[in-house]
Amino acid sequence: MSRQIQIRRGSATDHANFTGAIGEITMDTTNKTLRVHDGTTAGGTILAKQSEIPDLSTVDYVVESQLPTSNNNYIWYRKYKSGWVEQGGIVIPQNAHYQSVTLPVTMADANYQTQGTFHDLDSADTNIRGCNIGTQTTTGFNIKCGVYNNIAISWLVTGMSAVQ
Repeated sequence: MSRQIQIRRGSATDHANFTGAIGEITMDTTNKTLRVHDGTTAGGTILAKQSEIPDLSTVDYVVESQLPTSNNNYIWYRKYKSGWVEQGGIVIPQNAHYQSVTLPVTMADANYQTQGTFHDLDSADTNIRGCNIGTQTTTGFNIKCGVYNNIAISWLVTGMSAVQ
C-alpha cells in the first residue's frame, strides 16, 4: 500500500496571518501554489508556478567575462549570449604616437564602436578628454591622445564579436 503525505494548507487569507516554522512548506489553496516559510515572515514566500515564469529565451545575458587584474594588464570584457561584447582597459603611452591596443575578444568586423579618454597622472586634473582613434581591425586598434607626458588612456570597445 502506498503512503500519502499531506502538508499544512489554508486559504490566502489564512496564510496572511500565519508565520510558518523555518523551512516549513505550506499550500495556498486559493492561489494553488506553495509557500516556503522562514520562521519570521507572515505568509511566507510564494513560489512561482511554471506558467508565471517569463520566457527567458529572448533575454541576453553574460556567457563569458574577464575581470581586470595586473596579470592581464587591467583589460576586461563581457561577452553576451547574442555575441555582443563590451571590452576595455588602460594603456600607458610611451610616446606621443599612436598606441596599439590588442582586443581580448575578436570583433566580427572593424565597424565596432571605440572610445578613448585620457587622464593626467601628474596633476589633480580629473577632466577626461577625448582621444583620436586610428586604424581599427577585428583584433585591435590604434589610439592617440595628444602630446602629453605621464597620462593613462582608458579605452572602451562595444560591438558584435566574431564568434557568436
